[in-house]
Amino acid sequence: MSVAARSAPRRGRIATWFGSNPAVASPPPIPLEIEGDTRKLVERQLYADVGDFLFTHRLAPTPVNYEVVHAYLTGSDPAVVRAIAPMLASCEPLELGHLVEMMGGTRCGEAGAGALAALATQLESRLAECLTAADRTRSSARDYGTALDLAQAQLDDDPAGTLQHIAGLTREVVSTTRLVETELKKTRREAERLRNDLEQARDAAERDHLTGLPNRRGFERRIEAALAHAGPDAAPRARAIVALCDIDDFKRVNDVHGHPAGDRVLKFVGSYLSEQLGDAACVARHGGEEFAVLIEGRSSYEAMTMLDEARETLAARSLVNHETGVPIGRITFSAGLALLGHDVADALAAADAALYRAKHNGKNGVMMAPNASPS
Repeated sequence: MSVAARSAPRRGRIATWFGSNPAVASPPPIPLEIEGDTRKLVERQLYADVGDFLFTHRLAPTPVNYEVVHAYLTGSDPAVVRAIAPMLASCEPLELGHLVEMMGGTRCGEAGAGALAALATQLESRLAECLTAADRTRSSARDYGTALDLAQAQLDDDPAGTLQHIAGLTREVVSTTRLVETELKKTRREAERLRNDLEQARDAAERDHLTGLPNRRGFERRIEAALAHAGPDAAPRARAIVALCDIDDFKRVNDVHGHPAGDRVLKFVGSYLSEQLGDAACVARHGGEEFAVLIEGRSSYEAMTMLDEARETLAARSLVNHETGVPIGRITFSAGLALLGHDVADALAAADAALYRAKHNGKNGVMMAPNASPS
């Protein structure tokens, strides 16, 4: 099936979902037997459809809202389809509170982050359209003023006719100005709402849904800012340190206590690292049970000491599964750190190699990459 043939029916369905026909309010599932570039184009269109749905129904572009709407438009979750269809048929504002709670345990993967980034781009485009409309209305008012000036210049040649023309033109100017003022106020409110939505979308695209920490995308942005601030010729103390921290034997937690308990451990460790390392560090979830840390304004040994103290304090604690009362026991992590140089990929690879050595040496330890050691 061609991309045009595949996309056209969906655009038709989108238009009817926003209307009042309840007979077509439940979308059929979107088939996934599509490969290669065709599937990428279909997914890109789906991202746009989700953005249109959120925008039309004035829903904040949060990760969970995105997942709810995505599940509805694809038909992948019948419970979501059954819940949303009558809301659309009633023409009342959508209320996704219970659906958000129902889907709150799901995680936004890389596809979700990519979709939110696409939504942010879409919102930015709409904001630009609103501002362009505002410019057009101002230009229209200016043209009326110019026409009025020209009419006044003909006053000596034809006083009566010109005065009549000016009176009519003035009435038009007053009427148009009032319409312009109303439209500008509306556009300004819409622009502010879109700007807020854009900020939420960008934040959501760079934040891990489970832990609330920056995700890999957000971490990369922080690294870019650190490199721009320090510059390539910065002194060693002004250079940043990157570290990768991996929870030891995390699979055991999931196997013994279940994935919900594992998720709570991930949230706890992420929050713990952020609190222990303080404002000098940016802690992000790098994927799975691995966390990435960016430390600025500290030497490599100071950064290593910070991580090691956090590791030691955590290892001294014993956790309990509050859902069941069953002890989880000690949670430890291993870490590797490296100096952030010109190549971010090289720095992360060096930190990962140091992390591997820490694991190989018995876990529950912090190792420093050669590039972080004093020359």
